[in-house]
Amino acid sequence: MRNALLAMALLGTACAHATNDVAAGPQPLTQTTVKVENQNFLDMEIFVLREGQRVRLGMVTGKTTQVFNIPAELVRRAVLLSFELHPISGPTNPRTQTIMVRPGDHVELTIPPV
Repeated sequence: MRNALLAMALLGTACAHATNDVAAGPQPLTQTTVKVENQNFLDMEIFVLREGQRVRLGMVTGKTTQVFNIPAELVRRAVLLSFELHPISGPTNPRTQTIMVRPGDHVELTIPPV
């Protein structure tokens, strides 16, 4: 179990950057999201971390996928974020690597099976 939770700390994340067409003029800010695919049987609480701040995004039940909005005040500009996973009834809270996220990005996070 401990090795499986350590593996979750090494999760891969992917980012799709929003593009802004300067010629088209100012665009309304699109929502920055994280899509969490939980391939594990354990339910997971998902938190976003930025500069010591920890914000709960929600819960993803086992074997489901959920999309969460990242609060706009956390990504008003390009920032470094990481995600913390809290397995319900689990002993540790693994964290992802830190990634650069820009307003309007769509991040993908996969929690591997145990």
